[in-house]
Amino acid sequence: MQNKKRTLFYLADGAHSEIMPELINQGILPNIKRIIDEGTIRKATTCFPSTTGPAYLPFLTGHFPGTMGITGIRWFDKKEFKRTRWNKNAMRSYCGPEAAWFNTDMPADKPTLFELMGESYNLYNMITRNVPDEYDLGKMGKGLLYTRAHFWKRHHPVDLQGHQRIMDMLHSGKDFDFLFAVFPSVDWDSHYHHVRDERTIEAYKIVDNSLGEVRALLEKKGWWDDTLFIMTSDHGLTPTDKHLDLGDWMTNHGLKSVYYPTIWKSNPKSAVMISGNSFGSIHLLNHEGDHVLRENEILTAMGSTRLNSLIAEKAVDFAIYRGNREESFVVHNSDGKATIEVDGETFNYRPESADPLKLGKDISVNGHRAALEETFESDYPDSLYQIYQLFQSRRAGDIVISARVGYDLRDFWEYPEHLGSHGSLHKSHINVPLIYNQKNWNTHAARTADLFNSILKWKGITPKASEGEALY
Repeated sequence: MQNKKRTLFYLADGAHSEIMPELINQGILPNIKRIIDEGTIRKATTCFPSTTGPAYLPFLTGHFPGTMGITGIRWFDKKEFKRTRWNKNAMRSYCGPEAAWFNTDMPADKPTLFELMGESYNLYNMITRNVPDEYDLGKMGKGLLYTRAHFWKRHHPVDLQGHQRIMDMLHSGKDFDFLFAVFPSVDWDSHYHHVRDERTIEAYKIVDNSLGEVRALLEKKGWWDDTLFIMTSDHGLTPTDKHLDLGDWMTNHGLKSVYYPTIWKSNPKSAVMISGNSFGSIHLLNHEGDHVLRENEILTAMGSTRLNSLIAEKAVDFAIYRGNREESFVVHNSDGKATIEVDGETFNYRPESADPLKLGKDISVNGHRAALEETFESDYPDSLYQIYQLFQSRRAGDIVISARVGYDLRDFWEYPEHLGSHGSLHKSHINVPLIYNQKNWNTHAARTADLFNSILKWKGITPKASEGEALY
């Protein structure tokens, strides 16, 4: 009789691709070190925007935010808004009660690992479609736990209680095919303190201790040898000490903006949606029709002077918007512009008056995996495909702003103040650590979307569709 194949997935939300290896080398995370000694640690890329929620989609569905139509932790749909603002599909913020709509916002034809893997358990992850309540280990009391953690900045009890719920489930005699556990405190402590604050380091230790105890119990049960263990993150973070409120900037420059939580302003001229605080999408409303705009239309609605003034702000690394041609995109910083064009399977990057992505040359490659390889070690890893996938959805907006490291795009309404941010295309946000208890998997550049295919292959399942590919 063949032994049962299980997958244990630890998501250390916000774990940094450089800081976690440093802590491992310092001997601070011995249980993770043991996994690496037996298996593998490597770097992978997440998605754009690199933010909690949307960045869970690649490893749980095999698809990116643009494909799934969930283009940020907050998003706006101009077409629905112009049809009627009294429309729950016009905008969304998953930072609160509207998180309950995340499951129904996902396309029904894109199954999750929970729906494919059999006996599947979830801890603290908002993607819970078709997960029965008794399999959603973090559901009971989650709202109160998270509220206390947010306003009192006492994050570690959430992770500690989550670990205990995993242990209680395993001690109860229940078995699993797939267990997906989110540990959010690294992210929270990085936001509200610092990425290297002692409280953040303690959050890493909580994840490590949990792994050690869970592994010991699985070994005692005789299950560990047939368990695929994966640990990764959904994004990195960087310290933030300066804030530019993008919604207020638009309002103060003559394009009155709606943004969360002030979403009921009359006669708005724009909408601004911020994710991770280093990603902003701008939706221009001061034009006829309900369509997304391309370069010439943006210059008319926004005005070239206003657009250049925004791009000249120190907080702005670059803006991205659709070019005049189909499947073309402009990357625009204070030095000038570059163009990305996608022709079938060919990805082209051409600096025109500047090289905002710092790739140093013209690029033309065949296939999105080749585009990943070409940019993997750059300052903006996987940028060509991530820009492309995001703008496949109208909810990406007309203009996307990627913030400069050290800055973010939200101010007054962010309480407590963020001292760390993510969401941008910069490598500090896009690169994540990837750890698994296997050796001799493929060594080519990896995305977190590849974990979807890899987990299904471990279970002997072939996905119908995915933007990832198995790593072995």
